Amino acid sequence: MNSWNAVSEDVRLGENVRLSKFINLYGCEIGDDTKIGAFVEIQKNASVGRCCKISSHSFICEGVQIEDNVFIGHGVMFINDPYPRATNADGSLQTEADWTLQRTVIARGASIGSNATILSNVKVGENAIVGAGSVVTKDVPPNAVVAGNPARLLRFMRESGEEKMPDTVPFLDLVTPHVELEQALVNVFRQGLHTGGFVGGPAVENFERDFATFCQTSHAIAVGSGTDALRFAIMACGIEVGDVVLTVPNTFIATAEAISQARAIPEFIDVDERTYNMSVQMLERYLERQCVQNSAGKLISLRSGRPVTAIVPVHLYGQMADMDPILSLAAKYGLTVIEDACQAHGAEYFSKKHGRWMRAGSMGRAAAFSFYPGKNLGACGEGGAVTTSDPVVAERSKTLRNHGQVRKYVHNFEGYNGRLDAIQAAFLHTKLPYLEEWNKKRRDRAAEYNRLLAQDQALGIPYEPSWSRAVYHLYVVRTDNRNGMVDFLKTKGIGTGIHYPIPLHMQKAYAFLNYTRDDFPVTLRLADEIISLPMFPQLTAQQQAKVVYEIQSFTLSSLDAPAELGINPSVQVGLTA
Repeated sequence: MNSWNAVSEDVRLGENVRLSKFINLYGCEIGDDTKIGAFVEIQKNASVGRCCKISSHSFICEGVQIEDNVFIGHGVMFINDPYPRATNADGSLQTEADWTLQRTVIARGASIGSNATILSNVKVGENAIVGAGSVVTKDVPPNAVVAGNPARLLRFMRESGEEKMPDTVPFLDLVTPHVELEQALVNVFRQGLHTGGFVGGPAVENFERDFATFCQTSHAIAVGSGTDALRFAIMACGIEVGDVVLTVPNTFIATAEAISQARAIPEFIDVDERTYNMSVQMLERYLERQCVQNSAGKLISLRSGRPVTAIVPVHLYGQMADMDPILSLAAKYGLTVIEDACQAHGAEYFSKKHGRWMRAGSMGRAAAFSFYPGKNLGACGEGGAVTTSDPVVAERSKTLRNHGQVRKYVHNFEGYNGRLDAIQAAFLHTKLPYLEEWNKKRRDRAAEYNRLLAQDQALGIPYEPSWSRAVYHLYVVRTDNRNGMVDFLKTKGIGTGIHYPIPLHMQKAYAFLNYTRDDFPVTLRLADEIISLPMFPQLTAQQQAKVVYEIQSFTLSSLDAPAELGINPSVQVGLTA
């Protein structure tokens, strides 16, 4: 300490702290063995940990926490107010009472390059590197390398050195989770071989019991596929031949296929622009303007002249449809609601009517789930389930799946061979305890995508309303140049999907419905713009970094942006000691 420095009495200095000249410290704390360079200011309520190096001309404002072993380059500026102003609206000079202080954390071992600016309410993760001159506007993951204005993710580092981005990123990884559970899956397969229990029995019953509990319903009826599940649910709910069932055109064909196979007629409702699920406004408009009530009080479709009896909202991509108003409209018009939850295992909806979060599959009279291998809960083959708390629907679904048989060789009606085999049930029962964890990982990966892609103005990221807890069976973004992006990512070894490129109302299979191309404008736009990015629980941060980097590269190349914007993962990131 010397006469060139202004160090107030309330500063707490650790052992062996080295202070250069022309520094200004007040109300702060500095840990042992830290070096503070010339012309540095550290304000009150800021802290610097042990063994840090704070280079000259840096400004560390109130609310900044710098942990141990951090390097701060020359001229680094921290900001603690999201909207700094000199004066108030009345022209008076602002005081501390007018500021909104937001804290910033630089975690252990991180390095901040010279002349970087760190905005407020940001955390730079452990061992992360921020390139010289960068402007950090959002959190930086641990071990990440970022650079640019705004700072973009370039690559990740191992603790022992640099880690390159992976060469390829699959759209879906079905190998890793099965290798992780290999022994458990092999054991239940052996049990099936040793007991001869291949159809029905305890393996199916145990899974049905626990899946019903997971879905918050009284019953789960295991069947051969998701298509079986929806068809059986429609039939078990008493939908009759020739009835109209309302659903959406932005879904896999199995939704409409199940309606048709139940000998009902699908009619379509356009989807919401943000959630991609059934639009409540368009549903209400259909019921009010495209239907009439006949003399018997039945709701009749003006399009087909047939009774409208049911609604099948699809919980697309793992996010539930807006169920409270859909159920309210259904009650008003005397319609049955059957959920297509084939992509939504564990998704939740906050029902204001019930005052609680409710699971997919528990809100309609019945629901259908698919256990296709790529689903959040997937079998090692085909599988599905009907969920319901209605004992009549449950019993009829059980009968439908087993040739209409009420007891051996006694058949009350024609049914189907739609049973889930015991080995697939055992596989699903083995996986079920992991589903909550897998869904959480999907949500975490989706949140990271959202964070990393938030500033890409050419990309529309998923919208999750406050009433939704999505489980991200798919992570779907929108772009005006979908085909160009798909082709570009393919050349970079990144798998993508399109869900779905041809809306159902434009499929040859449904030409008999006589819809025109422009009848569902939102669905039509989505079909041209949506792209599904890699999404699975075992998706790594490095794999996500490659996906995001290549998307940003494509966006910049599309804009003819100069290379010096600083996102090339091969460039060196200057720190300037």
